[in-house]
Amino acid sequence: MHYREYIDKNKENIIRDVQRLVRIKSVDDTPAETMPFGKGIGKALKEALQISSELGFDTCNLDGYAAYAEAGEGEEVVGILVHLDVVPEGEGWQMEPYGAKVKDGKIYGRGTSDDKGPTVAALYALKSVVQSGIKLKRRVRVIFGTNEEIGSKCMEYYIKQCGHVDVGFTPDANFPLIHGEKPILQGEITFADCGEKRVPYLAEIAGGKAANMVADDCCVVLQMQEGQSFEEKFNAYCKKHVLKGIYQKEETKHILSLSGASSHGSRPEEGVNAISHMVNFLTTLPLHYGSEFVKKYMETIGLTTDGSKLGIAATDAFGSLTFCVGTVRTKKDGFAVGIDVRYPLTLKDQARELFDAALKEKGIVYEEKAYKAGLYMPVDSKLVKTLMKCYSEETGDRKAKPFTIGGGTYARSMKNILGFGMVFPGEEEVMHKHDEYVKIDWLITASKIYAAAIVALATNEG
Repeated sequence: MHYREYIDKNKENIIRDVQRLVRIKSVDDTPAETMPFGKGIGKALKEALQISSELGFDTCNLDGYAAYAEAGEGEEVVGILVHLDVVPEGEGWQMEPYGAKVKDGKIYGRGTSDDKGPTVAALYALKSVVQSGIKLKRRVRVIFGTNEEIGSKCMEYYIKQCGHVDVGFTPDANFPLIHGEKPILQGEITFADCGEKRVPYLAEIAGGKAANMVADDCCVVLQMQEGQSFEEKFNAYCKKHVLKGIYQKEETKHILSLSGASSHGSRPEEGVNAISHMVNFLTTLPLHYGSEFVKKYMETIGLTTDGSKLGIAATDAFGSLTFCVGTVRTKKDGFAVGIDVRYPLTLKDQARELFDAALKEKGIVYEEKAYKAGLYMPVDSKLVKTLMKCYSEETGDRKAKPFTIGGGTYARSMKNILGFGMVFPGEEEVMHKHDEYVKIDWLITASKIYAAAIVALATNEG
């Protein structure tokens, strides 16, 4: 049976197996035995291996850090790098985040697009090639990562245990093909505040879920004078900026909550940052303690998403610098903001130097949590040509060109790997957003593209 026919005949099984994975909340959590990134991720990894076994693949679990399903023969390995961890669901869902409901030709839920849907598409692609009888000259591994969203320690562990694959792709980006990725800085900047804690003052601020997703929630606690209130002013701000806000009073303690709209950290301009809007509102209040933080935040970040307030905005042929505020928390004598900065490839380490210098000039302390080097592969390279051919032949799209992105994928983790789907040209990007979904038609078409890529790469064409 041709691989295309097999995939079409297994449409319902593909939907079912995506649902099996999406119904597991696999957000990074407290480590447990054999589950270094928490029980939810451990459960998702176990389920992925179960699906792989049902499809007839050999499997291997690498101490809960990573695992793989394998088929084929040969010394060389084609890698398909997927991940089972997801970002927190965040606010604003109309659908159940882990319900995996099918509606209007889509499966809804956290991870459907990033990256559980693509995981299942890759598994069925491999199965379709195996059952077709095509002789594979290389082994093909679907490698399951578990820590992609917050550091990719899973791939570091895999490489220590198994080494690099020879060639491959990761279905965690866009079609037709990603041949470059911006360098990424993630860390926390601390704003010291020496103001006097006399009313009214900012007692506490908290918001966001992760540095690499635009904060869609923020809550502050203000200590007020008896009878004092800023509720009318707060409601007016929410109305002006079309935000959902809640103002609660508990004697002299006033609790303000804002809801924004999340988006992927590589595209912060698509979201509505609840933290930045909350701080912007606080500029209108006569605060004592907290006023220094508010002032410096607006001077260095404000409502911008391009680093222009810090003087680090930059653009090249591969895109512009992006600056995402993902979290905020209260510290002793200050406030800490979690950020994700992605900068143009041509800047290289110069961007880190500019960033450090800008913060130092303003007296802001920065602690780097993670750094991911950029990636670039020329468009005339063999792998780019091979994968582009697979995409164009399966879709009939001869116009689309490979491009670069701000997103970070496993392609940075291994040699000779590129981001290959699963978001199609012109389609909405819903990774890290509420009501994330995957179109069922995407799953089927992508699985066929991946099958074509497996044939090309594992028969020594690629």
